[in-house]
Amino acid sequence: MAGPGAVLLPLLLQLGSLVLAACGGEVSREHPRLADILDYQHQTPSGSSVPAGAHKRQWCPLEERLERLEAEVTDLRKQNRDLQARVLQLESRDCCSAAPQCCGLQHACPEGARCQPDACTTCVCRDGTAHCGPQPSLPHCRGCSHNGQSYGHGETFSPDACTTCHCLEGAVQCQGPSCSELNCLETLTPPGECCPVCRPGCEYEGQLHEEGASFLSSSNPCLQCSCLRSLVRCVPVKCLPSPCPEPVLRPGHCCPVCQALGCTEGNSHRDHGQEWTTPGDPCRICQCLEGQIHCRQRECASLCPYPARPLPGTCCPVCDGCFLNGREHSSGEPVGSQDPCSSCRCANGSVQCEPLPCPPAPCRYPGRIRGQCCPVCEGCQYQGHDYQSQDTFTLQENGRCLQCSCLAGDVSCEEQDCPVAPCTRSASGPQLCSACVLNGEEFAEGIQWEPDGQPCTTCSCQDGVPVCRAVLCSPIPCQHPTRPPGACCPSCESCTYHGLVYANGQNFTDVDNPCHACHCEDGTVRCSLVNCPSTTCAKPQNGPGQCCPKCPDCVLETQVFVDGESFPHPRDPCQECLCQEGQARCQPRACPSAPCGHPLPSTCCRTDCEGCAFGGKEYPNGADFPHPTDPCRLCHCLSGNVQCLARRCPPLSCPEPVLPPGECCPQCRDVPAGCSRSGDAVPARHQEHFFPPGDPCSRCLCLDGSVSCQRLPCPPAPCTHPRRGPCCPSCDGCLYQGKEFATGERFPSPSIACHVCLCWEGSVNCEPRACAPAQCPFPAREDCCPTCDSCEYLGVSYLSSQEFPDPREPCNLCTCLGGFVTCTRQPCEPPACSHPLIVPEHCCPTCQGCLYHGITAALGETLPDPLDPTCSLCTCQEGSMHCQKKPCPPAHCTQPSPGPCFCPVCHSCRSQGREYQDGEEFEGPEGSCERCRCWAGQVSCMRLWCPPLPCLLQVTEPGSCCPQCAGRRHLCPSPVCQRLHPAPAGAR
Repeated sequence: MAGPGAVLLPLLLQLGSLVLAACGGEVSREHPRLADILDYQHQTPSGSSVPAGAHKRQWCPLEERLERLEAEVTDLRKQNRDLQARVLQLESRDCCSAAPQCCGLQHACPEGARCQPDACTTCVCRDGTAHCGPQPSLPHCRGCSHNGQSYGHGETFSPDACTTCHCLEGAVQCQGPSCSELNCLETLTPPGECCPVCRPGCEYEGQLHEEGASFLSSSNPCLQCSCLRSLVRCVPVKCLPSPCPEPVLRPGHCCPVCQALGCTEGNSHRDHGQEWTTPGDPCRICQCLEGQIHCRQRECASLCPYPARPLPGTCCPVCDGCFLNGREHSSGEPVGSQDPCSSCRCANGSVQCEPLPCPPAPCRYPGRIRGQCCPVCEGCQYQGHDYQSQDTFTLQENGRCLQCSCLAGDVSCEEQDCPVAPCTRSASGPQLCSACVLNGEEFAEGIQWEPDGQPCTTCSCQDGVPVCRAVLCSPIPCQHPTRPPGACCPSCESCTYHGLVYANGQNFTDVDNPCHACHCEDGTVRCSLVNCPSTTCAKPQNGPGQCCPKCPDCVLETQVFVDGESFPHPRDPCQECLCQEGQARCQPRACPSAPCGHPLPSTCCRTDCEGCAFGGKEYPNGADFPHPTDPCRLCHCLSGNVQCLARRCPPLSCPEPVLPPGECCPQCRDVPAGCSRSGDAVPARHQEHFFPPGDPCSRCLCLDGSVSCQRLPCPPAPCTHPRRGPCCPSCDGCLYQGKEFATGERFPSPSIACHVCLCWEGSVNCEPRACAPAQCPFPAREDCCPTCDSCEYLGVSYLSSQEFPDPREPCNLCTCLGGFVTCTRQPCEPPACSHPLIVPEHCCPTCQGCLYHGITAALGETLPDPLDPTCSLCTCQEGSMHCQKKPCPPAHCTQPSPGPCFCPVCHSCRSQGREYQDGEEFEGPEGSCERCRCWAGQVSCMRLWCPPLPCLLQVTEPGSCCPQCAGRRHLCPSPVCQRLHPAPAGAR
């Protein structure tokens, strides 16, 4: 163990070395700090005049004393080494190896010895074991009491989770937890913890900020602050270099920004902050912000289920009509219904349906027949069930068995005896049939059935009582099952997702989220995000309910086609159209060459090889027909090709046949007589069919000299507006309201304005004229369609380039240009006055009055200056206000003082370099013996009054105003006299 000498020895050695050095000795460099101190002391300051030997004389007298201390320290070091050696020897021995001893104490004790480890404990060594216990004789060693609890001496306890206490010699010593120091303003101790932590968040400039938040100072936007361990640290904001040559510093901003420049789009210039609608896309709103154009899509709220399409130049659909099944319907117009027994109409964007009215049936119980809307007498509806005419059925009413029959809508019933087989007897007595009746319908004993309209219920008849139970559905292995109509349990045959049913294998788009592409598979719907393809147009659009931007669609003949789609014209299949940038561009379809020589004309081109067109006539495939110019040749149509061969003549039985004129084959002479034709020199041969001259609608037959004719029958025309043919109506054109039109011809509707009709194969179909959306916000209607050649603004039409006053603001001047209306305030000439007046119902300021700081004045009117109403007056002269100070009234005093409006007033007086208030009295000039008073700016003085003296000998002392008697005490006994005539010095 180290003694006190071990601590003092180094210090004494350093101090001795220091003395030796001061006395001229050498200092070992083993102590560098001491050597540095001596080196510093050996440096003589530049301004010091003390010789170096003086320091040596001060240190040398201590040398002898330090030598004696060094000798004592050497002895202490030797004793310290001896003690350490003994401690090591004792620790290395086994204290219990010899006689029985107690080693559990601080030192070894022999057998039977007593020792005290502390002041309150006594131990006895018995059999090598220390038996310890408290000393009951000492009161302070009996234990401790803390918060009503008793603890023994040396016991350690914790009154709470964060405090540890010890009972020592009757006293309780407690110690709290050791917590680290926190560097924050506010702390809190979480529940269950002993040490406090920094309160999360910061309060700075009256606002709360979360822990770790970064924010700008509200009082100084150039400070970037952060909240860390409830402390706020702020550093200056570093500004990025500005991209503009002359940035400006705006109020409330730290870094300079570019000036609010406008935006240029095409040939249009927009001011900073201006909003506008993109031409051609009314759903796209753009705004100019500091030279950059920012655009967004307008959001439309759906207020009705079937809104009409947006009006031209607008974005959102409206509820003043219905757009249903690809057609536009006005409000109140009938619309198609999927239920043939209902009549539906458009009602402000919704569809309202009502059942068709039914006439009263001439029978008591008319029934309903499939395919008909109204009940008829061909069946019966009795007690909720339908029966066909002549059906017989059994009912049970009031305990009776009835046999009923249906006949022409009437039901007749007869009571019958109950069968003998198992019938039950009720408590009331009458015998009942062994059957069950439910909802007026009878069921035999033991039968099972499903009630009408309740597919999830199954019933059975048990002892004449219907017993119904709910059908239990087994679990199904899909997430979106569908319950088929009329079924009880759902199945995985299709998917029901968000109220809609999809077939297995069907791909669809989620109606609630158009950006989800979904697929139905085995009754489960799986969706994934839509990957939007790149667009090919310059201005793609995002429509309502649409996920990806796409090029604008084209609307042609009420049909919608996507951008880039090639399609035939809906009403003219001979035209091929292409949708580009919202416009449908159509041109005649190019016809390919036919693979045959004489094809039939198809819809547009001659490419049909299923027949032949030859000589101006059409023939079916496989037909034989005479050559149109050579009657001696017979032609055959085969897959659009015509082959003509010389006609074969039949063999003749006569020896000398003759060739009649105009015939190809010779004939025998003896033939039946022919028939003469009126007006024709060539008679008709026997059995020859011919058309009478001038009547192509009749056909005649020559039979052995006699002629029989009959009119040709006309087949029904397969079209709605056939034209008049030579004999029969023909679908080669159209006859519509007294006019004929060729197939494929378009013409305006003679009866309905803004409708276009198309004649196609004898039928006329009229549709509203399709109008392309106007590319301007205020188009005018011209020839049924909106056009941007002029403007329609607030119900009034204007020509392009026409200027007109704004109907809403008379001081604005509007200009119509290409369907756009721009309104600006009318320019005003600068007035020739400084305070012009704006007269009601006038747009420009006028000099016929003055407007000065919110006050209106007429010409020549004088009124107090609003900026100085007390001291100034202003006069309106030709629209300009001239203001000047009010004139000051004269001050009738010699010593006026400045008052209101700096005018001289007589409220005070100045005398002898001092100012006195009105009515104040004061002493006159020194030596004047006057009493003065200020009144209305005038100073009036009066000489002091001296009372008469009762003596003859009067003396006026220097500095006094009144004389006084000599011998004052005798001559001036009264106090008043003594005050007026003070005694001279030395008279008392």
